[in-house]
Amino acid sequence: MGPTRSAADGGDVMEIDLVYMLSQLPVTTVIDYLGVVIGVVAGTLYAIDRQMDTLGAASLGIVTGFGGGIIRDLLLQDQGIFFMEHPMVILAGICISVAMSLSRRFLTDFYQRLFYIDAFCMAWYVLAGASKSWFAGVGAVISVILGSVTAVGGGALRDICTGEVPRVFLPGKFYGVSSVVGALFYVVPVEFGATQDLASVLCIASGFGLTVLSEHFGWHTHGAPATHRQQRCASEDACSESGCSKNGRSKDDANKNTTP
Repeated sequence: MGPTRSAADGGDVMEIDLVYMLSQLPVTTVIDYLGVVIGVVAGTLYAIDRQMDTLGAASLGIVTGFGGGIIRDLLLQDQGIFFMEHPMVILAGICISVAMSLSRRFLTDFYQRLFYIDAFCMAWYVLAGASKSWFAGVGAVISVILGSVTAVGGGALRDICTGEVPRVFLPGKFYGVSSVVGALFYVVPVEFGATQDLASVLCIASGFGLTVLSEHFGWHTHGAPATHRQQRCASEDACSESGCSKNGRSKDDANKNTTP
């Protein structure tokens, strides 16, 4: 059913059927719309949790909401850049971030669920990246890669903006691994003739589910134990504060020995 007119108070009022409007948009665009909203919410909560001001929260919300999609669209090259083509979505994202920042005292319960919101955001962006790449005709392998890149790109840019090492590069919970698994659960079914709806559900469920299960059961990717990294960083900080060089000598002694 499309737009209809009805008489009200002596005039015609246009009643817009939102479902009809969304049905006229490409499915990848609708997925991007919803992905931006989820990403903006996750990024804003991340900023508020770190006690950033309203400007910082809005900036980090936009970076998280659009970052992965921008990377995906730049790599696809000829499919257009969602960020540039939908300025009203940018304004909507800013409004969401500002509203959340100004009402942060009412959002305390969401901080405890930030992990789950972030995990769902990641899973949804796997779908956004893999589906758009698939419809662009780049093939199964590139669709999996871009699905994963889209999922972790916004979070990586968010971490960089806050001065942290992107979580995807650190040993720990299944984050990057979950994005690859989610992309596979989208691309493989559609490759063998599954419907888009089924593949989308499998993609989100597998990506989100694996991330949550890794948190619940304590599954970790391999890498140096956190205690070793912390000890090394603490040792380097102490050495820097005391003015010693890497070989154990003080910097002044090292300078004296190198002075002719």
